[in-house]
Amino acid sequence: MAQSTTPLEPGQILCPYCLETVRYDEGRLFRRSETLQYERLDPSELTNPLRRADILRAAFQSCAGDGTSDEPHFVPVPYLTNGRPLTVAMIGASGSGKSHLLTQMVAEIIDGGLDPYGVRMQSVNPADHSQFVRERVARLRQGRQLEATGQTAFAEFVEALLLTGPDGQVRPVAFFDLGGEDLLRTDSLLRFLLGVDALVFVVDPLLALRMPQLDEPRKQAQLDVTGNDPAFETVLDRLPRSGGYLDVASALVVGKADLLRFEPPVDRWLADDASNVVFDPRLLQEESRDAYAFLRRHAAPGWLRPFDSALRCTLHFASATGGSARDSRFPHGVRSRRVLGPLVSVLAMCGMLAKDTTASSSAAGG
Repeated sequence: MAQSTTPLEPGQILCPYCLETVRYDEGRLFRRSETLQYERLDPSELTNPLRRADILRAAFQSCAGDGTSDEPHFVPVPYLTNGRPLTVAMIGASGSGKSHLLTQMVAEIIDGGLDPYGVRMQSVNPADHSQFVRERVARLRQGRQLEATGQTAFAEFVEALLLTGPDGQVRPVAFFDLGGEDLLRTDSLLRFLLGVDALVFVVDPLLALRMPQLDEPRKQAQLDVTGNDPAFETVLDRLPRSGGYLDVASALVVGKADLLRFEPPVDRWLADDASNVVFDPRLLQEESRDAYAFLRRHAAPGWLRPFDSALRCTLHFASATGGSARDSRFPHGVRSRRVLGPLVSVLAMCGMLAKDTTASSSAAGG
């Protein structure tokens, strides 16, 4: 069913599960029991300020969705009470590695990867966050491959964090994983795409790059070189333009860069992990320049369309795992490289970093 494109009113946000509008309502609050049952919560009974804050931190609000179902779902209260969430959508074909990349992004944030940028992290809901860590972060750290993203009717809401910027402003940051197959059903995703704050396009080298050294891994994966990613095309064709360009913070990532670790200029950037450094727009521009030239040389023009279409777009090399999986395991363990770069870039474009560093963040834009 097509969704309305009416702009959100003050206090409204999009539910991360059904993408319908919702606002904070203390008459619809619940708490989750040890048996994972949702029980009504009356905040008027919470007279102790410290206890009230602690209970609401772990509370939920029911959302009826579009009204077609009798079964509500439940949104964490902190997601509704810390301003408008900043939404980050991962875009790419199934198998492109975007789910592993997203998981490693969150893992590095948990490990303090944003601390050097003056950004502090807290979970939106402690229990759900712990589940994400157990099922995805810990699995990767044990050298096990994540399961493929299943098809969904809506954008898959993966995780949400509360990020506090250098200015002290707290903002929920929600991560969504949009698979290529799901994006073919654009009507159910239209409203979400219209309200998204940042897009991270993930290029699969096996699909994009005409390089002989990739022929064997491409054959093993039963893939062929293509002229573009249909997921990219679907998103870019449906989003509105401003002055001919897409005005949403964007990053284009050459993923699985470990497959290219001996190729210049990829070798240079993988050798410099850029971990725990101050945001440097100059280096970001250099990496964008090198990644653009690399794709221009080895891929069809369609793979650069996000850059050509977006007013603000940076380009990156990243490896979520450091190697390929065999029999659903990474035989040499998992070692991510440069996975935070794309996220740091879009956070800067969205005003989450210090103001004196954001002005040059769009220097590589189309």
